[in-house]
Amino acid sequence: MAVTASSSEKVIRGLYQITNNHDQGFEAQIEQILKMGLERFNLDIGILSKIEDNQYIVKYCVVPDDVELTSGVEFDFNSTYCHITCQANEPTAIEHIGEDDRYANHPAYQAFGLESYIGMPIKLNGEIYGTLNFSSATPYKRQFQESDIDAIQLVTAWVEVEIIRRRQEKRLKELNQILERKAYEDSLTCIPNRRAMFKHVSPDVSRIIREQGKASLAIIDIDLFKNINDTYGHQIGDDVLKKVASALNESKRDYDFISRFGGEEFLLWLPNTNAQAAETVCTRIKNNIEKLSLCATTVTISIGISSYSDGDLQHLKNKQSKLNRLILDELISEADQALYHAKDAGRNCVKSYQRVTLTNAELAMC
Repeated sequence: MAVTASSSEKVIRGLYQITNNHDQGFEAQIEQILKMGLERFNLDIGILSKIEDNQYIVKYCVVPDDVELTSGVEFDFNSTYCHITCQANEPTAIEHIGEDDRYANHPAYQAFGLESYIGMPIKLNGEIYGTLNFSSATPYKRQFQESDIDAIQLVTAWVEVEIIRRRQEKRLKELNQILERKAYEDSLTCIPNRRAMFKHVSPDVSRIIREQGKASLAIIDIDLFKNINDTYGHQIGDDVLKKVASALNESKRDYDFISRFGGEEFLLWLPNTNAQAAETVCTRIKNNIEKLSLCATTVTISIGISSYSDGDLQHLKNKQSKLNRLILDELISEADQALYHAKDAGRNCVKSYQRVTLTNAELAMC
């Protein structure tokens, strides 16, 4: 009994150490598990398998140099010792298969000639995932003891828990990614929302300031959108919003960023783009929207642009420290003013904000 306790305690200590090495990754942990099992049972071949569609798949293995076995190799499940293990649904230990009346004629013995074997099914949520098994081409030098069964059960339990934990961890990451995407996605149009716009554009503004580069920001508004809702109903209005959003997303350049800013307004960020280029891009977008058949009434858009170039954003940054206003807020405010000019000009047009640059002396008086 003392031998059993000592053996179990050694396995537990080994598992504890391997658990603490989780930062090395699952593959490294499994390799350590297999090596520990081989040392514990004094056998040559250690395998973590997965059983899928009646195929026995070697997921991880530790084998001698003269044994040709690698991860990914598949066998017919019925021709493996693990088929015996899974049928038994419990740990299976065989010291000398060639002299065992039950298994001497088993296809696995005929194919591989492995004499000694100890293995146990791995179960996830009650379903068999695969097996953890250790074997050798030579007969076992002694009989497998209760302590050996305890050891294989302890190690298998760790593997089961770790696989489940990593699956849950993976699923949690996937759910977090979905939640994050939802948090930054407009639920109606499925393009980035206002929150995503600030997250994306703010650091880009900082980059452009550092590089003394150029950039433009445009606010796009669907003309007379209230009339569309009042005339055709909110369902048609929602359809128009979705179709306009899709068209804007397809019309922008690869490095531009489009978001729904609120209501029937969209914000378009045009990095490394001066005023002239921004007007060209926005005019093309406006013309593309006008050509679309979105509802019984022709749908048009108006666009207001704010542009900075050649280090003007640095000047705005200095101004910001005096006026206590965020640079991005200033860009949006200027684009919004340009949008009002576009509306006043009869809609369905593009207008750029005409900036009066303050001198350093004027800036100091702000």
